[in-house]
Amino acid sequence: MGLLKDAGESLLNFSERFLDKTEELAQIARITMEIKKLEHSIKEIYLSIGRFVYDQVMDGKSISNTDDFITGAIATINEHKAKIQEKQNEIENIKQRYESKHHRY
Repeated sequence: MGLLKDAGESLLNFSERFLDKTEELAQIARITMEIKKLEHSIKEIYLSIGRFVYDQVMDGKSISNTDDFITGAIATINEHKAKIQEKQNEIENIKQRYESKHHRY
């Protein structure tokens, strides 16, 4: 009976670890998708800055780094970059949390 009990406990431990890993990967995947969306948004902002500069030049207007459009775009990019860093830290925290949890087994 001891062998069956040990096998049952091993199977239970494996199942718990499998579910934990699945949950960990799901959380990381969700956050990674959020990061990808922010990175895509940054690329779109870079494109809009380029369009703005092109239009200004074509219209013979001057360009200044204090222009409201440019300062707003830069502020948004910086906000997105800060959010990306927060989300990368969140992923690291998730990994550490699950890693420390598995040291119990």
